[in-house]
Amino acid sequence: MRMGNEDIRNADDRKRRRQCSTKWAACAENEKIRPGAPVKADADKDEGAHDRGGAPPIEPFAAQYNIHPGSISIRSRHVEPKKLFDGIKVIAMVRQVAAPFASYQLALHGADVLKVENPREPDSMRAVLGAPGNPLGKKLMSHSFMAQGSNKRSMTLNIASPEGQDIFKRMAREADVVVENLVAGAMGRYGLSYAHLKEINPRLVYCSVTGYGQDGPNSNRAAIDGAVQAAAGLMSLTGTPETGPLKAGHLLADYATGYAAALGIVSALYYRERTGRGQYIDTAMLDTAMTMAGADVCEAATTGNYRQLRGNGDGRYISAVFKCKEGALSVSATTDSRRQRFFKSLDRLDIYNNPRFKDPETVLRESYPEMKVEIEKTLAAKTAIEWEEIVSDAGVAAMAVRDLYQAVANPQIVHRGLIHRFPHDPDLGFSVAVPKASYQLSETGAHIHSPPPRFGQHTDAVLTELGYSKEDIARLRSEGIV
Repeated sequence: MRMGNEDIRNADDRKRRRQCSTKWAACAENEKIRPGAPVKADADKDEGAHDRGGAPPIEPFAAQYNIHPGSISIRSRHVEPKKLFDGIKVIAMVRQVAAPFASYQLALHGADVLKVENPREPDSMRAVLGAPGNPLGKKLMSHSFMAQGSNKRSMTLNIASPEGQDIFKRMAREADVVVENLVAGAMGRYGLSYAHLKEINPRLVYCSVTGYGQDGPNSNRAAIDGAVQAAAGLMSLTGTPETGPLKAGHLLADYATGYAAALGIVSALYYRERTGRGQYIDTAMLDTAMTMAGADVCEAATTGNYRQLRGNGDGRYISAVFKCKEGALSVSATTDSRRQRFFKSLDRLDIYNNPRFKDPETVLRESYPEMKVEIEKTLAAKTAIEWEEIVSDAGVAAMAVRDLYQAVANPQIVHRGLIHRFPHDPDLGFSVAVPKASYQLSETGAHIHSPPPRFGQHTDAVLTELGYSKEDIARLRSEGIV
């Protein structure tokens, strides 16, 4: 059941007003919240206008779901942040999601990231169709590509050709980082592996991202997020006995692997700063996916047993999703004191004091369905967003289940400046909005300065930087090298 966006926004605004108390006006001004009135768009000043609070043009989907422009207006915490990786050159021979997301982390902090694509076969993520009516994939600028495409340049290069390999080596000679996610061993067949390139650039940090690693019995197998979730045992944790195993609805393994690869790259750059030497990084999606389920992996490997198919709970009392008058409420009250506060907030201490519901093991083994019925009888009196405030104010973790339309308009997300919106792109028909870094740095914050690039947009500029003439570039293009 979908909760009303208007209800959620109004409730969130009320909560913000209560928290800000008499400082509400200043708080609202600071966060560009205009209760009852949309914020005037200010996109025509410059590309960074929305990082400083200008509201984006309202999109058709936003109008349909009653999201007003000011609710997803973004401001940056740094007008001109220091660029942590200023001067760092990254060659990203990457496609799909994990490796592009890794290089995106560097691009957010000032690295010059050059995305290299096959001139005959663009990154397939550019053409993902998405929801019905989404036209972006047809323009090779799909949401799946753009989400981690900002601040990058794009060139086309056929590395299967000898001259293409020579161009790649010329760039690698001056690069700080190479990121690639071809099938294990493919870069070596082109003479572009770490072993090859470190001979011409000993300071090079080289990161390979694959499904299963560079060696081992599965190293040459194709991998996508769903297959990796299956291989890692993650699907055995999700779903219910009725549904059977289910994969997560988002690309969990891909994005987690991107973070893992980025951490590996940053660690290697730190090592290079201390020693002057680069190194090789082997990042596997399977390894990453299993570390993301660390506690469950530990239990299974240690005791030979673990909790499977736990649905919306995690096998503890109380950690579940409950139906309300409208919408659903996710509650986690996994200690006795929190359970007491939860039931008190519901004015149902009778449940807490009932011997049938007192002992967690007894509840999980015998009486949980009966207890859930009693909880949902009470929750049926109010909406999920109303219960969210009541239960949260009691010191218990509780959140109404939101869809993504509601999540991007959440005042907390707006306050954190997580979403960056570019000025309206007349060719795409949208003002593109992308997530930034999920962490805040006090001195060197993430910053977006340029939109995701078109396919091969910077090929000529890059080749010119390498000393190629217009005639050279025309020849390279006619021969299919770029």
